[in-house]
Amino acid sequence: MRVASQQLYTSSVYSMQQTTQAITDTMLQMSYGKSILAPSDDPIGAVKVMGLESDTNQANQYLDNISTLSDYYGRAESTLLSMNDTLLRATEIVTAAGSSTTTAEGRQAYAEELRSIQSSLVDFANSQDDNGNYLFAGNATTTEPVTIDSNGDYVYAGNSDTREVPISESSSLEVNYPGDELFFSGTNDIFNELNDYIEVLEDPTLSPGDPQFDAAQAEMTAVLDETRGSINSAMTSMGSKQNTLTMMETHHKDMVLYNSKVIGETEDLDYAEAMTDYTQNLTVLQATQSTYVKIANLSLFNEM
Repeated sequence: MRVASQQLYTSSVYSMQQTTQAITDTMLQMSYGKSILAPSDDPIGAVKVMGLESDTNQANQYLDNISTLSDYYGRAESTLLSMNDTLLRATEIVTAAGSSTTTAEGRQAYAEELRSIQSSLVDFANSQDDNGNYLFAGNATTTEPVTIDSNGDYVYAGNSDTREVPISESSSLEVNYPGDELFFSGTNDIFNELNDYIEVLEDPTLSPGDPQFDAAQAEMTAVLDETRGSINSAMTSMGSKQNTLTMMETHHKDMVLYNSKVIGETEDLDYAEAMTDYTQNLTVLQATQSTYVKIANLSLFNEM
């Protein structure tokens, strides 16, 4: 009889411990709103959730990259558009200045306006983002790309490198356009060519029809066309890349939303079911405790 009582006593204690642990686990689940608090709760579900969370983190990183690229392309495209408009005005001035009907005073006025345009173009080329990084310096983003050397000539101080930024597992896009490709392409550049042309306009001994004037006129026109062509090509490329970013952004956002839904379905707690389990386990615990008290009293009686 004592052996049977001891077995019942041990069984009751073990049952109470197990039931108490189950109640504690349920209360924790209800506190966090999750059915999986440790891999042991649901090994398959836990692995599934970890995989989805990893995919979500990667997608969010791509979204951050897309935001950075979109901001860069937007700023760069807006700046280049302003440059293109300024170059169109410069083209109008050069055409008018090359007219045989334009007086020396008129050419001087055009020269002054071209000086202002030149200054604006340099400012555009040296544009920066909110963090002070230069947009058109290649990867030398802390270096002012267009400067004046000791001879008074405009030079490119950036580099020709670009940086690849991943926007998905299998694709990436370039950021940091090198200014040498945009403004210093060919044998001449827009900044120094404007200097040379302005000097011709300011020379009262030169006028349309003179070989030196006509050569400068032709060269200035060609460099303006070439620079506008480089800028328009870059803007077209940026517009295409912006479209790609928009599509990839939609894809990643859809993935994050879907993953969130599946994670919720896998680990979110069913409160009604949890409350039922809690109530049932509490009832079992109370019954086991009652049995335990009876067994303990019986064992005490047998000892007397």
